[in-house]
Amino acid sequence: MLVLVIEDDKTCLDLVCSALSEDGHTVRTAASLREARAELAGTSPDLIIMDRGLPDGDSLALCIELKRDACFRETPLMMLTGKAKPVEKVLGLRYGADDYLGKPFAVAELLARVDALARRAGFGTGTDGGMLVCGDIRMDLRGRLVETASGPVDITPTEFELLRALLERQGEALSREFLLNLVWRDSSTGGKVVDVTIMNLRRKLGAGGAFITAVRGLGYKLVPQAVQE
Repeated sequence: MLVLVIEDDKTCLDLVCSALSEDGHTVRTAASLREARAELAGTSPDLIIMDRGLPDGDSLALCIELKRDACFRETPLMMLTGKAKPVEKVLGLRYGADDYLGKPFAVAELLARVDALARRAGFGTGTDGGMLVCGDIRMDLRGRLVETASGPVDITPTEFELLRALLERQGEALSREFLLNLVWRDSSTGGKVVDVTIMNLRRKLGAGGAFITAVRGLGYKLVPQAVQE
């Protein structure tokens, strides 16, 4: 799952990012409202975690913006902040936050709340704990391993993240621009690099590579076997 963490305190940011990464998530970060808006202009996170007090304002303003935007209205949003009085929690929840966790916090509780928000949003179809599965393709997020019926697959970190994006969004057509921003973090690289990496993935996955199909004029999608049949 792709998580955007908006936090200006480096110690807290490092703790949250480390916990999320170890739990198998991909993490992007922003330290201000300006940086957050720039990230959101180029990526579509599956979950947003934000501090209230940022250098350029209260993130409640951003929360309201996102819940009014059709592109982000259904994206789960968690407030993670030192402003944890009951009245502040009520305010955050009323203005669009799906969950509100005060600082200091226990990492285990943070991860449990992240999992709960993901389940509530219906995210994770095709997963088994830390696994992503499609046909005979199995991805171990925690161990960062990929295997098929033929055995382990030797893929590069970039190929891993590209396959992960496809596995997490099975049946969804993903544009080359979206994949460039998500995996390469640079849409100016050009779509050709996506095509070449997809070609290498298909080859390495063997029969499983047939699940990755081209969407004419857009990009690619991973079609589960049940859909193909």
